[in-house]
Amino acid sequence: MLNKESVLIYPYDSHFTPLLRDKGFVDHYGNIQLSSLPGWGLCGKDASYADGGGFLGLTVSQEFEQLLSGIDTVIFAEADNSYTLDKNIYPKLLSAVEAGKNIITLLPLNEKLEEIQGKCEKKGSYFINYGENNLNHTDFLNDLSSGQKEIIDCTTPILAVVGIAENTHKFQMQLDLKSTFESMGYKVSVVGTRSYCEFLGFHSFPGFMKELISESDKILCYNRYIKQIESTEEPDLIIVAVPGGFMRYNNKITNDFGITAYEIFQAVVPDAVVVSLFHEKYTAEYLDGIMKSVKYKFGLDIDALNITNRQIDWVEMTNSKPSSVNTLTLNQDFMQNSIEECGVLSSVPVFNALDKGDTVKIANLIVDKLSETEMAVNF
Repeated sequence: MLNKESVLIYPYDSHFTPLLRDKGFVDHYGNIQLSSLPGWGLCGKDASYADGGGFLGLTVSQEFEQLLSGIDTVIFAEADNSYTLDKNIYPKLLSAVEAGKNIITLLPLNEKLEEIQGKCEKKGSYFINYGENNLNHTDFLNDLSSGQKEIIDCTTPILAVVGIAENTHKFQMQLDLKSTFESMGYKVSVVGTRSYCEFLGFHSFPGFMKELISESDKILCYNRYIKQIESTEEPDLIIVAVPGGFMRYNNKITNDFGITAYEIFQAVVPDAVVVSLFHEKYTAEYLDGIMKSVKYKFGLDIDALNITNRQIDWVEMTNSKPSSVNTLTLNQDFMQNSIEECGVLSSVPVFNALDKGDTVKIANLIVDKLSETEMAVNF
């Protein structure tokens, strides 16, 4: 990322909002414009409407073409809402290229990649593609093929960020916790949940975890991946974020049955764990069940819970596709009271990731815990 470029983000929705709340991202741009699709209900509103968090002071527009003239770079982003590459992305992408704008893509362009790259070169603009994660298991095959099939322990403390499902503000927590720990003077390495984390200066979830290799090789490769980060970066803390959910939510929301979480926690053993949940009217028994589920599935103790301001729309879910999760967004005033109620029921502290003060509290809680362990030399 170059300093103080003016930038247009398209198509904007809640998927991108965590980046707008990240100081590191915002500080790199002098002017940020947002364009969304008309049917998504965001046009004409402040960007914060997408996630229900604090006011951002950026108005979302549907006028992509008009905004192009006043910016240097267009970031084509992934989105939570439904869209198609052919209808919604490629026409806008070609318009931006023809206008001589720099292009950054955070989504895979498939067969159009070389064409777009060539057009940018002719226009004298730059093209950077973060939409493809090229890290595959062959980067670690030499070690595995030579018979080194054991798990290698990490000496650096590891903090795991886990969610009961997608869309539970895990990415927001990754960014905020990284920033908070760094402001406290710690060197932090992060393995994120998305494929374009290098755009933000840390590590993406490795592509080999989705390859057609054995599950045991995925575990071993992920273990070597973390060890490689530890040895090359020498951080004080490694944050490992787990894509998807850690368990089947119900018969309809399966979260791939928590297989990815299981593989990651076979590869590394976290020293601290933060778990993020949808908002619901919880009981003490349910929250205790979450603690036991993580304990008995992965052998881990939860240190803190994050309750998102998203609640599953169970009425809509009745008629939705089995793989989709429809949620309602709750306002922050409501969430404050709800967090207080959950805090009374839970055996561990309960927080709301959209409250910056809560992120600091989580970080302090983790520092206090790690300071008591023999591993945490720098804590």
